[in-house]
Amino acid sequence: MPDDSRKVAGASTHFPTYRPDDIVFIRSKDNNFGVPADVLARKNVSPRLAIVSDMPPGDLKAEAVFQVPDQKAALFTLARAARKRINVPVIAVTGSSGKSSTTDLIGHTLEALGPVYRTREGANLPRGVAWNLACVSEDDKFVALELAIGGMQDNTALARPDIAVFTNIHLAHVIYHRDLRTIAERKARIFEGVNPGGCVILNSGMNEGAYLDKCARSKGLRVIYYGRRAKDHVRLLRFEASKGIADIAIGKKLLRLEQCMRHGVHMLENFMAACAVHLALGVPLNNLAKRYATFNVTSGRGTAHQLAVEDGNCTLLDHSYNANPASMRAALVHLRNTPTNGRRIAVLGAMAELGDLCAEEHEKLVAYIETLGLDRVYTLGAEFTRAARLPGHVTMKSPEALWDILGSELQSDDVILVKGSNSTGLNHVVKGVLRERLGQ
Repeated sequence: MPDDSRKVAGASTHFPTYRPDDIVFIRSKDNNFGVPADVLARKNVSPRLAIVSDMPPGDLKAEAVFQVPDQKAALFTLARAARKRINVPVIAVTGSSGKSSTTDLIGHTLEALGPVYRTREGANLPRGVAWNLACVSEDDKFVALELAIGGMQDNTALARPDIAVFTNIHLAHVIYHRDLRTIAERKARIFEGVNPGGCVILNSGMNEGAYLDKCARSKGLRVIYYGRRAKDHVRLLRFEASKGIADIAIGKKLLRLEQCMRHGVHMLENFMAACAVHLALGVPLNNLAKRYATFNVTSGRGTAHQLAVEDGNCTLLDHSYNANPASMRAALVHLRNTPTNGRRIAVLGAMAELGDLCAEEHEKLVAYIETLGLDRVYTLGAEFTRAARLPGHVTMKSPEALWDILGSELQSDDVILVKGSNSTGLNHVVKGVLRERLGQ
């Protein structure tokens, strides 16, 4: 029965994301959407409202139960209703790589000005976008969402962003999207949902930039650029890798950044995108450098961990969350530029979903690695057929071999990079190592 005191504050379709006061979608026997009722029972959770698509399971305990014919349709209806209640700026981030880090950076920098809701759990497909929208609080002053190319029309129709940010356009998921232009065309669908008078933020050095600029302006949207050109609205003036120092201009405002190698030089571009968001919003820029200094990347996207070895410590650069040609090169640059008196070692898993370009892109990557002068390179996957010519090359038979590498083959001051597509399983091994050795 209706009860004015029964308040809900979000939604959950996956138990690890559950928060008190969330509406919980309960899994039925016929599909894998929602949270199993027995999980709630084991965790002693009784949600204020549970949404079901058939008769409630006998072990379900909830203050109220709402039965609907289609749970996914109910979630999308809930998301559209939630979006109508959001009267603060909504920023949507897309691109071939760097989406999650840029979304997090935007959220982290804007938090100096007030509460920010940002995409949780990397949920960037329509169902995840809908779930995240349903979780936005009335107290939030900004919303930062990550939107994937898959289902972009639904993504942008749900999000209805005020600002759309492009990190880059690179070859990724080629088996679904044939080439760079196709990727750009499908990502450009984000403009269909941008609110009238909205703004688009583009990386001036990215592929298909002119095409995206034309598409944005044809919709009457304002365009702001970040990059290295003199005419860019946010510009990298100077970068010294050896000192980890960068100077950035935001219009007439100058910023000095230090310790820029902590997460890799590629994070500078992501930060400039966040600066451009501030410029588009017309909010104060004073806290940006401090916020950059306190930013920590999401797990698997470039965190530097210190691991104990027999005679000291080594550094693990964890880039293990997925890979495409561009993100692989960015991670390798991070390895190359990380100061060390020890060896530089790369553990690389194959790049998936490259279709007919698979052999060519792996050969290009091997050729690039040759220029870096790494001390040792481990590869996982038959795609690295040409890697045998690399000095210090070792072929891994399984992702579990990483346990031995990290456990017994590292020396003090070594820097080791781990990077590969999720399908290689390297990301799961890294998570296991960090839990066992660092308690993370």
